[in-house]
Amino acid sequence: MSGLAAGGLLVGACGDDDEPAATTAATTTAAPATTAAPTGTEAPMTAPQSELEVVRFDFNTPNVNLQAPYWIGMSKGFFEEVGIDLRPDNITGLDEYLPPMFAGEIDIALMDASIIFPAEDAAVLDGSPNGLRWVGCVLGAQPIIMIANPGVTAENLEGKTVGCARAGSTNEVLAKFVLGELGYAWETDVNCVNLTGGSNDWVTAMLTGQIDATLAFPRHIALAEAEGGGAIYNKPRLDPQAGLGLLQSTLQEYPTFATAWNYAYIKSQQWVKDSANWEEGREILVTEFGIDYPDNTFAAMDIDAGIMTSDLGWSPDDMDTLMAFQQELGGYRENLPWRDYVDLSHLHAAQEALGLPLNPVDVNTGVTNL
Repeated sequence: MSGLAAGGLLVGACGDDDEPAATTAATTTAAPATTAAPTGTEAPMTAPQSELEVVRFDFNTPNVNLQAPYWIGMSKGFFEEVGIDLRPDNITGLDEYLPPMFAGEIDIALMDASIIFPAEDAAVLDGSPNGLRWVGCVLGAQPIIMIANPGVTAENLEGKTVGCARAGSTNEVLAKFVLGELGYAWETDVNCVNLTGGSNDWVTAMLTGQIDATLAFPRHIALAEAEGGGAIYNKPRLDPQAGLGLLQSTLQEYPTFATAWNYAYIKSQQWVKDSANWEEGREILVTEFGIDYPDNTFAAMDIDAGIMTSDLGWSPDDMDTLMAFQQELGGYRENLPWRDYVDLSHLHAAQEALGLPLNPVDVNTGVTNL
């Protein structure tokens, strides 16, 4: 259980440390992790400069692998290059990041697609829009994993107690989805219980015998196997599940901030996706920032790097699929107009400055809107 220290740095977990899984993506959103990420064919332009200098960032996942891009961005000077002063003491990992953002305490945050779009849509329908805008996709896929204690299998799960994540979260939906995939009705066939805290807490509850199985993430499989258990479900989905969100008012007050941020984050993410950098990256996080980086977390780097996007782009079709999936299982209105809450201009400007193809675009018409 020592490997659970991976979650000690930040409180809570992103809709998707709550993370995703290894996948062979058909889109450009999740490039292979074992090769250097694409750098484009055109010569990069001058790096954009941000009017907002000291930035307060919220990144809600305890997975150190998925945190790596912003630590690397600080160490390698990618944020400094665009005039952004990102400091460790200005990075938080809040379970509830929208209220502090609305209060002006956070400038930009990693936001679950299943949170930002329904939240803004509900506010718009209520006549009081908040101005939430999605400006880039950080995680373009997710691994759906359920682990279990010794003797608990996919075939004998009936009547067992299963950890179904936090109530109302994306992960609760995913846990119920897995149970359905395994042939169980979550309402009647198992004891589906909601859990508090992040995924490390759920796994601790399982390993200490409080529950029999739980939704989990790649780094947790080895912990279950070490105790004689293991994964009873492990499949990926191409879901553009988490990205960068901020307020329209911030975009208006600091017109080049999101472009500069995306430019720096793309460079960081590409550096982290290159497997040749993984050992150096781990050393940077441990020695420069004092981060606990357990072996079981580092061992899952190939999976976690594989779900990071190369260019912060994503497939609109994949987002439509994700929204329909969430609507069916988790409940928000059908055909939610997520496109209304996306601003592509800053992403495209960053991609252009880096010499990358614009993404997303309509592959048939070349139109750069959604």
